[in-house]
Amino acid sequence: MMQKIRWAILLIGVIVLLAAVVQNSENVDLKLFYFQTTFPISVLMLVTATVSFFIGAITRGRWIKQSSRSKKVEQTAKVAEKPAVVAAPAAKPRPLG
Repeated sequence: MMQKIRWAILLIGVIVLLAAVVQNSENVDLKLFYFQTTFPISVLMLVTATVSFFIGAITRGRWIKQSSRSKKVEQTAKVAEKPAVVAAPAAKPRPLG
């Protein structure tokens, strides 16, 4: 169920982004340190959204990986904390008589 919700949110986000890109086609000046150029704002929006998506995906992937590692460590610690079950020595039979 959560997977379907994530896909729906992603699809809505892509549709909104594409609508904004189509409506914004004017050129803007991009100045970064000594670099200066002119781009359509739609290209800058697409590049920014794509880079942001990949940064989020990488961060999420690392977070999941770290979370699964910590769960494994916790499970190992729980196993180590459990006292070992030692069987009681068998009773010696008493002689009859």
